[in-house]
Amino acid sequence: MVSFLTAANLIAALFIIIIIIGLYQVPREASASTRKFRICMWICFAGLIAEVLAYVLDGHAELRVLLQVLNFLGYALIDLLVIFYGFYLHSLVSEGGRSLTRKFPYLITALCLIEIVFLAVGTIMGRVFTIENGHFVRGPWNALASTMSAVCFFIMLILYVVRFRDFRIRSRLFVILIVLFPLAATIILHADPDIRFNFAGTAISMNVVYVIIQSRIMAEALATAQMNKELSEKDMLTGLLNRRGYQELLDHVGPDEKVGVVFADVNSLKAVNDTQGHEAGDRLIKRVAGLLKDSVPEGSPCRISGDEFVCIMKNPDAASFEKKMERLRKTLAENDRIASFGYETGEGKQIMEVIKAAENMMYDDKERYYKEIGKERRR
Repeated sequence: MVSFLTAANLIAALFIIIIIIGLYQVPREASASTRKFRICMWICFAGLIAEVLAYVLDGHAELRVLLQVLNFLGYALIDLLVIFYGFYLHSLVSEGGRSLTRKFPYLITALCLIEIVFLAVGTIMGRVFTIENGHFVRGPWNALASTMSAVCFFIMLILYVVRFRDFRIRSRLFVILIVLFPLAATIILHADPDIRFNFAGTAISMNVVYVIIQSRIMAEALATAQMNKELSEKDMLTGLLNRRGYQELLDHVGPDEKVGVVFADVNSLKAVNDTQGHEAGDRLIKRVAGLLKDSVPEGSPCRISGDEFVCIMKNPDAASFEKKMERLRKTLAENDRIASFGYETGEGKQIMEVIKAAENMMYDDKERYYKEIGKERRR
């Protein structure tokens, strides 16, 4: 039986560590939603390892002190897990926009800490368990060893049943799955004297919670983070990337990548704003943005200021790039020279110099435009 329990715990520990690794792979924006659950999983993993070592080393009289520590940890880690699980449940309800008194996790903490003190005293006195000739022997207080943690855990199970929607659970069927495994584990614990802590059953329960609750929370957090990222990098007027998105784009240009840059600036925007109003100016900006999206769709157009746009193409074909620029020149001419533009190609490691060269070419084009319409050059 001990060999079976050891194997079950090791398999459970493997699944737990795989989930833990996965929890650390989520983007930074979504990691907050996994913090308390990660702690619970680490405690469960530590309990599994402590239980495995206690089983494997049982019978080694020379390791009496180590066995005493391992068995005490087996009991104490259950209480520690219940403490952090209480805070995890509280955070789930709070994140769901509902209310759950802050006293709840602290009451759980107080009860479990009392039990840890009871376990420490009972272990020292040999009342919870003793190590005789290297073997674990239950003491007269053993039946009370996990009473507080069991009571607290069943209070939390009742909370699941009563307020299951607060935990993003859509069906009572899933509540049954969450409640069923701890109950089954408890029955097994009391039915078989060889089982001491039953962290394997706890691990199964944590896996069920991960599948039914935590994975959905992570998916929601990732979706929200992605939406916020897109909103923070998008220009609300044109739908193009804004200055922040432009900087993000620059940061992802490889030093050895070939780049093609287009720098465009709206012509006569100030005059339109002064004579026709800012709504007309906004329409002018949106027209330029639309022309750039249509003419250089692969160039990730960005609006970097009120009337300035930059498009950056990665690894452009030289001949194709020149043709696109000629088409863009023709398009702008057909739209009343709505914008001036310049372009340049180069390597990613010199991206800022390439952008500056395209900007200077744009200024030359703008100077020609103002000469053509009989006004002074406007930068």
